[in-house]
Amino acid sequence: MKELINIYKKQYLLVENSITAILDSIDFTQYNEIVNNSLFNISPAIKATYKVNAKLKQSTPLYTIDHSDTSYLGTNKSHLLERIVFREDNIYISNSYINSRTGLPYITAVLHIDNEYIVCDFELYTLLKELSLIEGNEAFTLFTKYFYALFGFILALFSLALIAYAIFSAFSIFIQNEETLFTGLFKSIIALTLALAIFDLSKTILEHEVFYKSLSRNYNLENRLLARFLTSIIIALSIESLMVVFKITLSDYRDMIYAFYLIAGVGVMIVSLSIFVFIMRYHSKK
Repeated sequence: MKELINIYKKQYLLVENSITAILDSIDFTQYNEIVNNSLFNISPAIKATYKVNAKLKQSTPLYTIDHSDTSYLGTNKSHLLERIVFREDNIYISNSYINSRTGLPYITAVLHIDNEYIVCDFELYTLLKELSLIEGNEAFTLFTKYFYALFGFILALFSLALIAYAIFSAFSIFIQNEETLFTGLFKSIIALTLALAIFDLSKTILEHEVFYKSLSRNYNLENRLLARFLTSIIIALSIESLMVVFKITLSDYRDMIYAFYLIAGVGVMIVSLSIFVFIMRYHSKK
């Protein structure tokens, strides 16, 4: 979403001139006929329109490409129209904003004609796509969404499988000899930790790429996801290191060097993650 806003800000004059050209090409003196026949075909970016009378009250339904909503008839629009300043051509074009009906970025254009106001809502994504400022393909977008959904649910199933394995391992160690007690418990803990990390990854993919994609385009999302996933991996490796130390203590101290290498590797990962998080927060504040 923020990517769209940034493109809009960089290409503000082009977008405004394009909206002006679209409005100039429409004969709004025949408003009712235009709305019923061709308005939404002239520009797919126009998603809604309505008219406001001289008393600043909505005098027509809210027209969209699919239907008309009469619940807004008679709504007082003075709080919106009294604040705006029209250009010399009697057109006002708003900045981009989040539309309350759709949750997507929109731009509103208002025409002042014969003591009446004609309001047209433009969807920013479709408008930028029309102007070839961004590229988009609905079929590919739908395919990507379903792929992410499939991948996310498969990861969630793997997470559940690891939880089942951890529970099974925890129960099975009590019917085996004592030498496998620590090993079994540590394996169960590692499995649960990895299950949590994989489930967190699955949840993030489904949340930001499938269910709430249009509302979730925040900066540094990938960085925060990577930091959380690496934290879970470091916890799992730390537990594994502790288990290796216990094993070596019970067997041969000459192998302790390998435990040291593993612990040193975990330490390097912790330092690297700390530097990464510091840089990420520094750039976000900047």
